[in-house]
Amino acid sequence: MREIARVQRNSIYNTSKICSGKSNLTKLPIVLCAIAGILLGSFAFKVANGRINNTEDLKNDNTQSKPGVETIYNKQSDTFVETFNDELFKFFGMDRYNPITIVNANHPYFKMFYENQYLEYIAQIEQQELAQKAIADEQLQKIQDKEQEEIEQSINKSNTPKVTLKEASSSITFEDDVDDEDKKNNSVVSNGKINVMNQTKYSIDINKLLNEPLKFSTNKKGPQILIYHTHTTERFLENIKELTMKNISSRTYNNKYNVVRVGDALTSNLKKYDIDVLHNTTVHDKDYNSSYVNSLKTLTSYVDKYSSLKLTIDLHRDAIGDGKLRVVKKINGKDVAQIMFVIGTDSKLSNPKWRENLKLAIKVQARLNEICPGLAKPIYISKNRYNQHLVNGSVIVEIGGDGNVIDECVRSTNYLAQAINDVLYKNK
Repeated sequence: MREIARVQRNSIYNTSKICSGKSNLTKLPIVLCAIAGILLGSFAFKVANGRINNTEDLKNDNTQSKPGVETIYNKQSDTFVETFNDELFKFFGMDRYNPITIVNANHPYFKMFYENQYLEYIAQIEQQELAQKAIADEQLQKIQDKEQEEIEQSINKSNTPKVTLKEASSSITFEDDVDDEDKKNNSVVSNGKINVMNQTKYSIDINKLLNEPLKFSTNKKGPQILIYHTHTTERFLENIKELTMKNISSRTYNNKYNVVRVGDALTSNLKKYDIDVLHNTTVHDKDYNSSYVNSLKTLTSYVDKYSSLKLTIDLHRDAIGDGKLRVVKKINGKDVAQIMFVIGTDSKLSNPKWRENLKLAIKVQARLNEICPGLAKPIYISKNRYNQHLVNGSVIVEIGGDGNVIDECVRSTNYLAQAINDVLYKNK
């Protein structure tokens, strides 16, 4: 459609340029003089030729009986043509035997045209061209606005996916194998500052993990962090009024109001610390049941390509089964969405890196608590793997819930980016 619009604008503009007649009118004096010269010359030729023909006829009738008449007729015809041409040129103020008089006779007209009318004419043509271009640009803008409107309408219509999807109350409980009994048996581990909700049977020593160094280089060469979204269409509220509204979809393909927008904000804030960050926005949850299968393909492709990756963040938002989950903390007078780390283990599938992942999450959580006490929710340790087996430093980060306004979640990324930078690179 954009290509068609450019063609339409060019067509409009070129047509107006042709209609303005610039290329023809600028040569008007020359053309008029040429036409006049041709007409007058043609007229003179016809008169002269006609006269000669008449004398020729008369000559043929009389030359046999009257010797010397040929010379007389030729002289008369030549005299007539010469006289006619002389009088014709004099009528226009020119001497045909003196070419300079022809130029001088026309000079006032050319001078007047070029000094006055021509300059005025050029200015007028330029104004016309600018006006026509403005009209063409306006028409093109209308076409582009209509195109954008159609795109937005298409996005809005797709807020609720057309395929049959399995809605999840939460990113961490979307799988059927997390049953109510498991939730009841969750144990909370704490060292007084860091709280861990442990779904597994593994023993967790928070202090030990806090004091152990991370097992990867802090060199900043190459991409350091990958942000992606297994549940790309998880939606936030546009404004606080939606919190009490019914039939508000929990998912949307509009990236202004889903986790992609929060991923963009986190990317921008991390780059403020001169960290090379990659953000993948592939939609992995068109078929919700295949979300983690789809995102694993994306994650694997990045890990294979970028050996420098130190941290992979699968960015989500949380939810509950009934109603909407709103988790906020007041910071500097503004509501900021709370943050939760989710760490998978090898309880069901091989994941030799899960303790390193947990160590990183605990360290970032501790730094967040120093920056903004209460911003971080307890770390959730799950029996599921969540594709965290490829890189040391693979975590799920849930920012806010389906009852949080998008702006609240964007604010959270400022503090999360600072904590990540402090843990990975500060004082290293």
